[in-house]
Amino acid sequence: MIEGMDRRIVVVGGGPAGLYSAYLVKKKNPNILVTLFEEHSEIGIPICCSGLIGIDGLKKTDLLKYIIINDCVDNKVKGANIYGPYKSYFKVLSKVDKAYVLDRGKFDKKIRDLALSVGVEIVYDSRVVDVKENTVFVDDLKKNCSTEYKFDFLIGADGPNSIVRKTCFPEYKDIEKEFIIGYQIYVEGEFTKNKVDLYFNDFSRGLFSWVVPESGSSAKIGIGVSLSSDSKRKNNPKEQLYEFIKKNNIIYDKETSFCSALLPISKPLSNFVKDNVIIIGDAGCFVKVTTGGGVNFGLMSAKIAANAITNRIKDFKKLESYNKDIKRYVSELNLHYKIRRYILSKSNSELDELIQKLNDIGISSILEKEGDIDYPSLFIRKLFFNRKFFSLFRELIKFLKS
Repeated sequence: MIEGMDRRIVVVGGGPAGLYSAYLVKKKNPNILVTLFEEHSEIGIPICCSGLIGIDGLKKTDLLKYIIINDCVDNKVKGANIYGPYKSYFKVLSKVDKAYVLDRGKFDKKIRDLALSVGVEIVYDSRVVDVKENTVFVDDLKKNCSTEYKFDFLIGADGPNSIVRKTCFPEYKDIEKEFIIGYQIYVEGEFTKNKVDLYFNDFSRGLFSWVVPESGSSAKIGIGVSLSSDSKRKNNPKEQLYEFIKKNNIIYDKETSFCSALLPISKPLSNFVKDNVIIIGDAGCFVKVTTGGGVNFGLMSAKIAANAITNRIKDFKKLESYNKDIKRYVSELNLHYKIRRYILSKSNSELDELIQKLNDIGISSILEKEGDIDYPSLFIRKLFFNRKFFSLFRELIKFLKS
């Protein structure tokens, strides 16, 4: 233990959630040693993410109090084109910016700089392979050796395939069955800057396909493919992405790079604390299963986890307070899960018909005023009291039963 440091907190994973939790814990507790283990040689590399982040949701995390977000913003989006499986379509275009398209590399490095500014120790090329008896076992990928580190508190922020979750929360061993693979290419061409395109079809059954403009001359085109068996398709995300591009006549000049990642599209967990261990971010499945986006909820889980650990250290409160304080946000994630299950219950023709009906009742104007891509409860609550929605009362009942 370093002289003057009375406890050690270990954070596993150098993504936004892990870095933000490390920063907040160290900021609130200067005399605690906070060590973060990152398996790669650099923060922000590699990353596979559309970078589409809801502005209102990001504000709720308080991160914007500490960084200049415009340094990381490639584009700002006001709305979306929504395409059904066949001919249905509607568009949403707000008068104000609703989402940022972030350069995730720059974004992650901004949070890294925050962590370093308060004295967080970041250890690179270090893969945590096991957790036992208040000890993490770490493989040094450069020196090809292993080391053990004792901890007083452990924060698992090590992504969908979290070692911390697998070792400390074995009751969740089956959640990976619902995960999907995202495959995305980066392209140059001509694109409309202020809107994203979302496609619901067989190519990306279980999620959707997307075109997210970084600028008027570049974009990210991607697809989410279920890992579960599907007799209709081979579940090869790369092949299905190019089939999707061809069928929908998406034009671009050239492809510059590609990436692939696992997305934790599973039912939200019910417990995130085991003794002195907390899981956050993708490790805790804090992901909107309607979109695959997890940055904002990951940052929120980091904020609440840091508060829980601080309250435990300073006021001897139970660490389980994290479960209670995060419950409101888990409720939102459960609603996202319910929406996704409802969509999956529809055949292509039923989904196409539903999208057309939503367009007919003027869903666009409702979404433009009330829509929130992170917190659907705010929108759905108001939708129930909208007279235009009464014609879809039967669908509402089906949704509630889904």
